Amino acid sequence: MTPDDFASCLGPDASPRLLTLAAAVFEAGELARVSLKRRYSAQMVLKAPRDYQTEIDVTVERIIVDRMKAAFPDYSIIGEEAVGNHDAGADAPRIYIDPIDGTTNYAWGLPHFGIVISIVEQREVVCGVVYDCMQNELFSAEKGKGAYLNGERLVLAPFSDVQDALIGAGLPIPGQVKSVPEETYHAALRRLMDNTAGVRRLGSAALSTAYVACGRLDGFFEDGLSMHDYGASMLMVREAGGLVTGFSGEPIGKYGDVLAANPALHAWLVEGFEPA
Repeated sequence: MTPDDFASCLGPDASPRLLTLAAAVFEAGELARVSLKRRYSAQMVLKAPRDYQTEIDVTVERIIVDRMKAAFPDYSIIGEEAVGNHDAGADAPRIYIDPIDGTTNYAWGLPHFGIVISIVEQREVVCGVVYDCMQNELFSAEKGKGAYLNGERLVLAPFSDVQDALIGAGLPIPGQVKSVPEETYHAALRRLMDNTAGVRRLGSAALSTAYVACGRLDGFFEDGLSMHDYGASMLMVREAGGLVTGFSGEPIGKYGDVLAANPALHAWLVEGFEPA
């Protein structure tokens, strides 16, 4: 693709920095797309119980790291696979890379995963992209400039009734939930099943949060996430007019409790995590 092709997938005021991120994920995404297949135990690294890595995670991250180092030599780089991490100092902007958000999906050959780059300045996400290479969908956002999906501005619509809400949620593996008691988290899931149009566990927190920004989901929550997972998508939701907090409605905590929602639904979702 040419620079004009990248630009057409972004907003009209996209910065050269955002254009660079788009070019990187398009290049890396082509490799991820053509390499998708069912992988077996001998082809995966078990980083932790039920936490996997494939050779494509590493290769995709290397492509992005090389582009980031060339374009932003004074930035710190923090990749999820630590392929080429670089510390440029405490005051330097930080680039967070998740080469395959949804690695379990990818490892099993399921075509739903995102390639994520987020830029953080002074502890605030200011720029980011999430690319779904299987559907050729580029979600992007810059602070104060709006959120976009393939060049179309994202603006959340008013919401009326909880029973018409479709919610995304993480179904945690043992030990993942740390921000609240597991019983509280499970009760919040049951509340969704009892009161909404449905619950979806899609397997990529980055794409699920981006789906809140574009209205495909009305809310999403999961515990145990990192800036690699939610940074860019959090900015997209906020730039589209939504809310992103921790489960209590306060800022996201140290264990990565992320709750993103249409403003009309946010308070109701927070109530689900309050003590009975």
